[in-house]
Amino acid sequence: MDLSIPAAGMQSASAAFETAANSLTQVFQNPTNPLPAGSTVGDSVELSTPVASLLKSNLDFTANVKMEIVENQMQQSTFSVFG
Repeated sequence: MDLSIPAAGMQSASAAFETAANSLTQVFQNPTNPLPAGSTVGDSVELSTPVASLLKSNLDFTANVKMEIVENQMQQSTFSVFG
């Protein structure tokens, strides 16, 4: 079994989480960001995209962990059949 595939997925999800977290923190660190196009309120920010990215990366990481667990269980079952 190739456990490098879920490991690479976990690394990718971690990088995506860090990117989303950094973009979210920049909203609060730089309150003078220009408003999105078409915005009329003087103090609004768009948080849905970074938050959605955080949630997606969390789900991706969890899915890869579960894939690694299943692969490990399959490998143990294979060894128990032959050994």
